[in-house]
Amino acid sequence: PPCSRQHATTPDLAPEVCPGDPCLGEGTLCPYMVLVTRGVCCSLSDLSPRAYLCLSVFVFVNLFFFRQFHLTRASTYAEMTDSALDAVVQDTVAGNELAGPEAVRASLRAQGLRVQRRRVRASMLRINPGAAALRAVIRRPERRSYRVAGPNSLWHIDGNHKLIRWRIVIHGGIDGFSRLVVFLSASNNNRSSTVLSSFMSAVVSYGVPSRVRTDRGGENNAICLMMNIFRGFDRGSALRGRSTHNQRIERLWRDLWRGTTNVYWDLFHHLEDEGIIDIDNEMHLWALHYIYLPRINRDLTDFTQQWNNHGLRTERHLSPLQMFVRGSLEQHGRPSTAMQDIFETRLAAGGGLNAAAAAAAGGGLNAAAEDVHGTDDLALLVDWPERITVPNIEYTVEDDVMEQVVAQFNPLSGPRGNHGMELITGLISFLDSSYE
Repeated sequence: PPCSRQHATTPDLAPEVCPGDPCLGEGTLCPYMVLVTRGVCCSLSDLSPRAYLCLSVFVFVNLFFFRQFHLTRASTYAEMTDSALDAVVQDTVAGNELAGPEAVRASLRAQGLRVQRRRVRASMLRINPGAAALRAVIRRPERRSYRVAGPNSLWHIDGNHKLIRWRIVIHGGIDGFSRLVVFLSASNNNRSSTVLSSFMSAVVSYGVPSRVRTDRGGENNAICLMMNIFRGFDRGSALRGRSTHNQRIERLWRDLWRGTTNVYWDLFHHLEDEGIIDIDNEMHLWALHYIYLPRINRDLTDFTQQWNNHGLRTERHLSPLQMFVRGSLEQHGRPSTAMQDIFETRLAAGGGLNAAAAAAAGGGLNAAAEDVHGTDDLALLVDWPERITVPNIEYTVEDDVMEQVVAQFNPLSGPRGNHGMELITGLISFLDSSYE
């Protein structure tokens, strides 16, 4: 019979939905369906026997396709010569000697290239044998057991200040159950509104978590207020405490250092040592942000893709993305807040979520919270002072000069291995000559 449910137009996802569903029209996605092949849940309503049947048919069709055309797993690997693979790996590593074979392999997979583990290891040995020897002697930290109930049960959120000397702060969030990185972004400030914006972007992609865990920094105020308004004040919606209790995100910072941050830390120190930039010069800092903030955010996006697609040794080599989807499917029947939102009320909750975010950003907070707490209690809830403030750059560029800067200097241009050295030196020289 025709499907009575309301359909959502999603042309880009339609080819990935089970084609055997009679309620699917051309270019539409029925909320009754549960999964797309890329591993991201979209418009989940419920998981019925019919949905399981669709998934089973999808698996059967793939097995039949492989057998019909005599395909094997080996046939899915990229066919490329060693020299071509070396060029791709070298561009992916981009001078980062701490990036390991598994991280590089995951980055290639995110680019659509499936390459055998042995070939990636051999390629990295050919490119830089010294870096391979360095990684072999680095001591690995002792692993501990850590448990979270399920996907979206708890998100860990924190800020990374490795680059704060140059007034750059990285904010990130990770799902405690699956280790899925939900957001990573670099900015020139440590304001709570900036962190809330990144958090809301992650919510659009993965749903609202049941709880968040943060430290007591003031940059997390808006997220904690939004979660308390949206989820409730008396259930521990926003857990604040010491960073030692924020294990998932603290471990992520170590991996991010090896994957991305160490490159920029060394690069910026090199620029200072060579006299190219002076951190006491506001114009130099403005040029540094113009060139490198887009490059850092591009590398953070690549790191997120690599991390979410790399196999976890302690989880039978499932990737964080696979764990997130698999955990959602396995726990669909549980009456937990996170599961109910993923499978039933995510779309319906959109209005309340936007209202909570607006209140957390500064509008209507007292009216929303005084129903639950008195004025004195509310003052205690929001009394989280800003501990780390990043100064604004006291330098402005006139409109006509800015037009020339945009036309001549594309921050993302040039090979990654050059790290934008020519761009930053050229931009500083241009600004010096423009204001002489």
